Amino acid sequence: MASKKLTAEQQQLFDALTPLQKKFVTWLLKGKNQTEAYKKAGGKAKSDGARKAAHSIATNCDVQAFLNSVKDYEEIDEAIMSRNEALKRLTSMGRTSLFDLADFRNGVIGEDENGNPVTQASWSFKDSALITPEAIAAISELTTGPQGIKIKLHDPKAAIKQIGEMQGWEAPKKTEVSGPDGGPILHEDLTDEQLKEALEELGYGRYKNQLEEKLDDP
Repeated sequence: MASKKLTAEQQQLFDALTPLQKKFVTWLLKGKNQTEAYKKAGGKAKSDGARKAAHSIATNCDVQAFLNSVKDYEEIDEAIMSRNEALKRLTSMGRTSLFDLADFRNGVIGEDENGNPVTQASWSFKDSALITPEAIAAISELTTGPQGIKIKLHDPKAAIKQIGEMQGWEAPKKTEVSGPDGGPILHEDLTDEQLKEALEELGYGRYKNQLEEKLDDP
């Protein structure tokens, strides 16, 4: 059965769901029952907890609104891009270069005053049978003007960066805290008398037992 795209209304309802809800409804559309869809979506609850959690998601008003907007689950499921599909699409953008789309050459266009050949660089699209759909999808802009055809690809670095974010490639960032003028943080042990004064400034110690309680805290 041919798939159909989400309508603007259905897409808006789908975008309003949480990541877990999106995965849940996607697996429902693929024919899984509620508990199976919950587990496939990455739900952490086990046994009866998974069944209850799945039921809770399925009866959520936003989830219900989206599912009610879908008339035929089998026709609509392929219209929703999965994580793997998104990664494959980004990967093709990151790998595709102009050499996958065009042939480059130097051709002789004449001679100079000394009779030496004059060459000029040129390019042309490869035969359509040699260009993959993934390479075509990597094209961001294709325009024509006085200088001929201009082609622009999606930024491969941006695609690779987005893949890294989705896959968690980036190492945790380390934050260092330093003292005055970039030096080490200094600390100083307080005497009992100094601690009493500090607590009194903070409003503690108006009663003897209250102050002693603060001093006895580990």
